[in-house]
Amino acid sequence: IVRDPDDGIRDERILEMDKDELVLPDQTIPLDQKDRLEQRVDAVNKLYLKHKGKHQRLVVTHVDSRSKGQNIDVFFYYHEKSSNGKKLAESIHNTFQKKYKKFQPNRSYSGTFEDRSNLYLVKKTLPAMTFIEIGNIRNKKDQKRILDYDNRQALAKWISEGVILDYESK
Repeated sequence: IVRDPDDGIRDERILEMDKDELVLPDQTIPLDQKDRLEQRVDAVNKLYLKHKGKHQRLVVTHVDSRSKGQNIDVFFYYHEKSSNGKKLAESIHNTFQKKYKKFQPNRSYSGTFEDRSNLYLVKKTLPAMTFIEIGNIRNKKDQKRILDYDNRQALAKWISEGVILDYESK
């Protein structure tokens, strides 16, 4: 939904800031947070209605900025009235649990999947969706998880594996 016309996907540890990102189709992003969220919801819902009847899922990734000391595992949220959204969130969550057991056996995983119908994007978008809280950018451990290329790649791979499992279960 949000894309950068000249940067694309990059592997640098820290990406250089610019302000030329656009929301589909080619809309400038407003400065006001509520306006930004409304714009994204409108773009998502237009795509959903255009392709209604087809298998559609929305995956939103978000990095929080809680207090410095609080690190968080990856959390998955869905809308309480969306059984398909719940299945999607659960599928990705289960994938994360399995991967943590395999690749980090000495570390417990405390991420959850739960209803968060009060989040604006969860409440207002039409397709089955999961809102994924990747971590807390102010926490050093979460920063490492997010900034390290291999960790980002693992997160992306595990999310995609969960999405594929959700699709195959249909």
